Order: sequence, then C-alpha cells, then structure tokens
Amino acid sequence: MNQKIFVADKLQRVPPAYPDDSLLRAAELMTQGGASAVPIIEFGMPVGVLTETRLREALQRGANWLEPVAPWMETDFLRIPIDTPVEEAAETLAYTDQPAIGVDPWGRYVGVITLAGLVARPISLPQVGMIGGMATPLGVYLTNGVVSAGAGTLGLMLTGALLFALFLAAHWLVIGGMWWAQQQFGIPLYSYYNSPFAGQWFLFSDVMGLVLRSSIFVIFLLLMRMLPISGTHAAEHMVVHAIERGEPLTLEVVRRMPRVHPRCGTNLVAGIALFLGLAKVFQFGAPEGDARDFGLLMALLLTLLFWRSFGGFLQWIATTKPPTDKQLLNAIRVGEELLRKARPYSGATPSFGLRLLNSGILQILIGAWGLMALLYLLEALLGVTLIIE
Repeated sequence: MNQKIFVADKLQRVPPAYPDDSLLRAAELMTQGGASAVPIIEFGMPVGVLTETRLREALQRGANWLEPVAPWMETDFLRIPIDTPVEEAAETLAYTDQPAIGVDPWGRYVGVITLAGLVARPISLPQVGMIGGMATPLGVYLTNGVVSAGAGTLGLMLTGALLFALFLAAHWLVIGGMWWAQQQFGIPLYSYYNSPFAGQWFLFSDVMGLVLRSSIFVIFLLLMRMLPISGTHAAEHMVVHAIERGEPLTLEVVRRMPRVHPRCGTNLVAGIALFLGLAKVFQFGAPEGDARDFGLLMALLLTLLFWRSFGGFLQWIATTKPPTDKQLLNAIRVGEELLRKARPYSGATPSFGLRLLNSGILQILIGAWGLMALLYLLEALLGVTLIIE
C-alpha cells in the first residue's frame, strides 16, 4: 500500500525576503534556496513572489541592484496548503504559469513549490519538532504542539483526576498510619506531623514531622509505580526516543529504547523536591540573615547541578516501569498517528495558545480540580472529611 505524499514533503525551503530588501539580497536568497523564485513576506504572510523572469526584466529596465524588491515582485501567485496531496498540486501547476508557494493552516509561508520539485525531488522526513507526551489511563498521548495523537481530552482529564487521587490516598495512608501507631504505641505522631519547622532540628518532634510529611511524597511515588500507568509512561518515553533517533517504530526496536527521558515532567517535580530538601539541610540551625541566604544559594546551585540526575532516578524507580508489549504497541500506534498527522504541517510553528492547548496541562488541571470539587461536594452532603490538608 503506497503512502500518501503531501506538498509538505516536497517543498523547497527557500529563505524569504521582505518588500524593502534589495534586489541583490533577493537574488542571493534565490541562489541559496536553489529555486527560480523567492517569496516576499510581511509579518509571516506572503505578499508577493520575485521570480528570475521578473528579476531579469528589472535589470533590462535599468533597475539598480540596491533598489527594493517591492516594485518588481509579482502579486499574482498561488497559495497552496501544505496538506494538499502532491498529485492534486502537480495537476494545478501543470496548467498555470503562476509561481506557487506552500502555506500552513494559518496562511503563513512555509516553502516554494515547483512542478519539477513535486515530480522529481526525493521525499524528506517530516520536521516533527519537539515532541511532548503524557501517560493517561486511556493510553499514550503525544503532541508536537501543532497536532496531537492518542488519548484525547478525556484521557488527559482522567490523568489529572488520577494524580490528585493518588496524592490524596498518600495523605490518607500517612494520617491513618499515624492514628494507628498512636492507638497501638501511644506515640503522638500527629503532633509530630504538625510540629512547627522553626529550624530547631535537634528536637525529635521536628525531625519526625519532616519524615512524616516527606513520606507522603514517597508513598505517592510507590502508588504510581504499582499502577499500569507507570508502564504506559515508560512506553511513551520509549516511542519518543525512537522517533527522535529516526528509528522505525517496530516492537523490536522500541523495546531497546530507554524508559527515562530528559524532558519528562518528573524532572521538574524532582528539582522542586530537591531544592526544598537541600534548603532545609543547609539552613539547619542557621540564624536569620546571611547564613540562611547562603544556605539557599547552596541549595540552588546543587539543585541546578543534580536535578536532572535525581529526576532520572525517580523516573527509573517510581514513575516508570518496564512496559508490556500491549502498552508498547499502543504507544507505537500513537507515534505513527502523530507522524502521519504532522507530515502535512512539516516545519509549521504553532502559536503559544495552540501549543499550550495541545500540551495537555490545562486538561490535567481541569481533571484534578473537577475531582477536588466533587469531593468537596460529597463532604458537604455526607458530613465527612475526605480531603485532608
């Protein structure tokens, strides 16, 4: 079965000129791009095309090489969307003398289109850009900011709800464990849990309070490791590694990819936790003033040095685990879907709003806030405490 080819696969990436650029500069760009035309743009939008024929005409009429391009550019040209199939674009160009340029979904210039280029140039790999992803209860979600594939809005919202539920469960386990220990051994663990952190670390209660509060984060990570979503998370990383290395998306190849990724959100959480922990250590027993500021500076420097290593460690032991073949196959299917969707928009740059929407962050927050609101409602209706602060 032949793969469908789009204009995006056959574009000539000719650097554009501006209306006030000189004819000399336009000629240099034409040579650099290897085409017989150079697009003229304003604010990213094409407003004209300078062809070699028009350049020759300008010189024959006595134009100076330093004159601006604007008077000599052609304003009649074809704007062909880059998701147009090559066969359709070639048929159009075969019956017109107008120059043609490829535009993205927002009408911005992407590249020059020629009939010879559509027919004879080799297919280049799509410029997918930086890929981000999420593991959701419904499978893998991938995006390059322009397009997305896999688990949609529902999956992302369920991820937010799941993360909030795991954090809440960790709270319940720690608080429940404290009350059980108090009942069994008479140790006032809840008082230790709420002990003030005033820098008096030589007090047993403050040390125990720190340990108990830190245990919430540890239990949260352990709960995540126990769930299938950690395997989905690993499969997502492995497919992204394969795409970024230019490897074929087959089960045999993807199995060899690492499950730790340097751009994982776990690294950000690890950096925050590392900084807060080191700040406590370096401020131990220090009086207010320069000594405490020096402690914060040391914590910041060490965090900048080791946050990625610590994040990779947390990914390895907690937020990912070896995926099943079923999880890998799901991730491979999503990766192929992303590449298929991204091919027509190769090289396109998304707006900030589109990138934010496709990142999945908003959907995850909505899922977490939605579960929180539901629990608060149940608290009001049932008269019980569900959210422990």
